[in-house]
Amino acid sequence: MNKRKNGIETYSRILVMASELFAKSGFDGVSMQEIAEKAGIKESSIYNHFTNKAEILDSLFNRFVQEVPQSRPTQAELNENLKIMTPQELLMQILLSASPAIGGMFANTAMIIDLEKFKNPRAAKLYYQYIIEEPTAFYAQLFANMAQRGMIREFDFLLLAEQYNYTCIALIKEYYMAKNGFSNIQTVMAKISKSIRFYCTLMK
Repeated sequence: MNKRKNGIETYSRILVMASELFAKSGFDGVSMQEIAEKAGIKESSIYNHFTNKAEILDSLFNRFVQEVPQSRPTQAELNENLKIMTPQELLMQILLSASPAIGGMFANTAMIIDLEKFKNPRAAKLYYQYIIEEPTAFYAQLFANMAQRGMIREFDFLLLAEQYNYTCIALIKEYYMAKNGFSNIQTVMAKISKSIRFYCTLMK
């Protein structure tokens, strides 16, 4: 039992450490030896869990797909929040509630997908599906629900969602950079609040 538990913990640690290295240096810029050192194991031990570096990347992609639904509220949660929150409060909550998910391996993998989308066909597919298309559809439906409740005016909700999602992508990248010490997190939070306020004013 302990051997199995240790194996699972080592497997997870390899993924976490590989995600950090890939996000900072790119997939091609990281060796198996560096991953092993970061994970605190011998390089030969990695091969007990992964055939090669590409398999590690695929495992990160698989985990990302599984965790995407956890990065935003369910429809039931949205319906309840729409009863008691303003559009600005709800949009801020959605973005900030994703922040725990926008930390650690999930965030790292999102950054890896962004970095690798020009070189890796699967990264490109994941980028369009889960960073562009799926969030845009989510926001378009949310804005339509807000309009049905009289919270915002009628709009071209798909166009609005596309533009809002592109803004969120940029803000999330800045937030990620701030979390890693490359900018001031208070400045980024102020920019997030200002951007959401701008879109809410636009929709009145």
